[in-house]
Amino acid sequence: MLYSVICRLSRPAAEYPTLSGAIHAVGVANWPVNDSTWLVESDRSPDEIRDTLARTIEEDDIALVLPVSVAGGRWTGLAQFKYGMGFLKGALMRERTPSR
Repeated sequence: MLYSVICRLSRPAAEYPTLSGAIHAVGVANWPVNDSTWLVESDRSPDEIRDTLARTIEEDDIALVLPVSVAGGRWTGLAQFKYGMGFLKGALMRERTPSR
């Protein structure tokens, strides 16, 4: 399943040393769209992802874990974001391929 993880942090994401590790731990793959937003492919539930991330951020911070479908999505050119382009293409292919 593909998720958008959106955080509202009281400090820059770089000041949360375990957040990046938690994002990597919950996902099969991820793409950091910006400093506090990631697309994450994961076999885990939104609750599991949220609970893992909650342990790495402050109590007043927010982490939203939202299921995402890229099938109907559109985006501008990603020429300078080769990994992001590949990530989105891969997610789209997996969405279009029926599960066994």
